[in-house]
Amino acid sequence: MGKLQEFSIQFTNNTDVFMPGQWITGQVTVDLNDEMKMRGIRLNFQGKGHVWWTEDHQVQHEGESHTEQTTFRADETYFDQEVTVFGKASGQSGDNPTLDAGHHIYPFQCQLPMQGLPTSFEGAHGYIRYSIKGTIDKPWKFDHTTKRAFTVLDMVDLNQEPNAMAPLMGQQSKTLCCLCCASGPIELQVQADRSAYCPGEPIIIRGSLENNSSSKITKVTAKLKQDVVYHAHHPIHKTRHDSKTLGEVEGEGCDEGGSVQLNLNLPLPAIPPSNLRSCNIIDLTYILNVSAHIKGAHSSLDLKFPILVGSIPLRSIYPTAPAFPPPPLAPGFDPAYPPSNPGTYPPPNPSAYPPANPGAPYPPPGPDAAYPPAPPIMPADGTPNLPPPSYMQSVFGASSIKDDDDNEHTRGTMDYAPKYTYYDWSQHPKF
Repeated sequence: MGKLQEFSIQFTNNTDVFMPGQWITGQVTVDLNDEMKMRGIRLNFQGKGHVWWTEDHQVQHEGESHTEQTTFRADETYFDQEVTVFGKASGQSGDNPTLDAGHHIYPFQCQLPMQGLPTSFEGAHGYIRYSIKGTIDKPWKFDHTTKRAFTVLDMVDLNQEPNAMAPLMGQQSKTLCCLCCASGPIELQVQADRSAYCPGEPIIIRGSLENNSSSKITKVTAKLKQDVVYHAHHPIHKTRHDSKTLGEVEGEGCDEGGSVQLNLNLPLPAIPPSNLRSCNIIDLTYILNVSAHIKGAHSSLDLKFPILVGSIPLRSIYPTAPAFPPPPLAPGFDPAYPPSNPGTYPPPNPSAYPPANPGAPYPPPGPDAAYPPAPPIMPADGTPNLPPPSYMQSVFGASSIKDDDDNEHTRGTMDYAPKYTYYDWSQHPKF
């Protein structure tokens, strides 16, 4: 049995969701059954973007054909900070300390940058990932490592989007042909109440379907799709596209010569906001696809609309801003929660909502509040229909966070799912 019994990272109050400018606080636990000589125990806080995929191609060599594989990739670093909790920092000279046997707990703190942090994302060919990697640096021996991922949310305020309240409207028609005969047209009209939503909100789809053809419309479907474009920079600039269906609802069709009114509600699952601001190697968009499915060997009649996904809902629909779960307190303050003056969001001055300075810590602190503030958990009185936002795991579930520099001896939870803001309308119905 080795000397090291436990090497783990814990967050304060198990809080693993943060916003730019907030403090990450927690502790490192080291349990030894014998003393251990080391250079030090260090934590590396890192945020990075990574894109990769491989493609096979045929090459000719001396008259023979064989397959070669090319890896396309790109990388970005959003922040990288090291914190030493015991012993010497990297590159520091001097004698190496010895850590006695026993149970050791070391608190840590690290403040995220105010700007330039895109929202966490895990995709088929790339990710935006934030993690803490702990290392016990041992001279002339293999190091011990442990890892813990966390989520960063770049809060997209829909109130700052000029077209967020623009309704979605469209119509499309189709004429079916059979040999030399053409039937009457099929006409699909669709509208949605607006163009922008937050996870948990339903897209309310209304419209009509007129079937003047001689074929049956079997059903009408509405799908929310996520389109991702990955940009590789090495060995050449190249892109790869990926599309996934996030949710689907189905309505009734109609017989030949009939018609039907559309009345569909498509809720948004826990997903990251559109565009992934501050990331240059992954583009993220959402599409609403409404389709009338025609019996037989006919293609469907489709209408597509762009959907903007944000984190903070529209004031015109929810006059009181949401109150997000509290972040950890800044180091040095009384750990009791809440502080005597927690601050509020939005600030008392309505003109300050949304914040005038998008690089300011979110939610913005009150004038006398401890930094970061702890906003109220529930919405203010007078808004009973607005559910408090929570953080829900990504609809796609967990992904492995094992990197090239990790191995089978790296400790910690190597599967992680990012968490996104979510408004639980199942408990607070509005529609």
